[in-house]
Amino acid sequence: MRDKKILITGANGLLGRHAVAMFTGDNEVHALVHKLPQEPIPGVKYYAYDFNSDWSTDELPKDIHTVMHLAQSELFREFPEHALDVFHVNVTSTVKLLDYARLVGAKKFIFTSTGGIYDTSMGAVNENTPINTFGKLGNYFATKLCSEILTHNYTTYFDVSLLRLFFMYGKGQKRSMLIPRLVDNVNNGRPIRLTENGGVVINPIHVSDVVNVLNKLMESEGSYTYNVAGPEQLSLKSIVDIIAQKLDKKPVFEYTNEKADDCIAEIDLLQERIYSPSVKIKDIIEEVF
Repeated sequence: MRDKKILITGANGLLGRHAVAMFTGDNEVHALVHKLPQEPIPGVKYYAYDFNSDWSTDELPKDIHTVMHLAQSELFREFPEHALDVFHVNVTSTVKLLDYARLVGAKKFIFTSTGGIYDTSMGAVNENTPINTFGKLGNYFATKLCSEILTHNYTTYFDVSLLRLFFMYGKGQKRSMLIPRLVDNVNNGRPIRLTENGGVVINPIHVSDVVNVLNKLMESEGSYTYNVAGPEQLSLKSIVDIIAQKLDKKPVFEYTNEKADDCIAEIDLLQERIYSPSVKIKDIIEEVF
């Protein structure tokens, strides 16, 4: 999609940085960040916004084609101390941006949610799998679900795409996230806890595949919810073994009797309508080192 005005929030984050790089050049990109980047991408208009403050959309463009709301709070693990911070970033900002998109005549609104909202106890999940509720979600997942519900109400004004991401990873990701954390544990000889069967099975997705999904969504029509996950299902032990082989290190495992559900996403709808993720961990894991 060329020559469109695109507003991207969370533009300093893993997905946001890659999205800005993808769309800059052919499009007019407006990037919302918590702090202005030290190395801004030429041609991008940056706005420093604190979503925990009483911010306004008045300075944003008066016309926009697509809003990509990719921001998330860095404090998502710190409940209840920072519950309000997470709420403002995940929910309040979404409401404000939805209203902004309506007022300026946007054609598309893309919101990144999480696969963590599903009840995974029954196996692989699709977009119709029951959602965890009644206190089982946790604060972060609950706020994402709230924003999903609110966003659905705007489908009469513009196309809405809800992306439920599953374990996204890539170069430059914060070291506290799953894949970089596993890399650092293997590299430093720290033990990795696993269940006896090799740990949970997941299908993580590389950030480049997610950016390709965003790009294809610019060409699609209609309002849909998509699981966004990778092409291969791997146990935690399998991922660690790949990392260890690349690092030429021997991983240290601690086995536990604890039980944990696999977290596997079915991506048939994504593949049918938008894009088929193709990046495999073994081919790209070095960039996380």
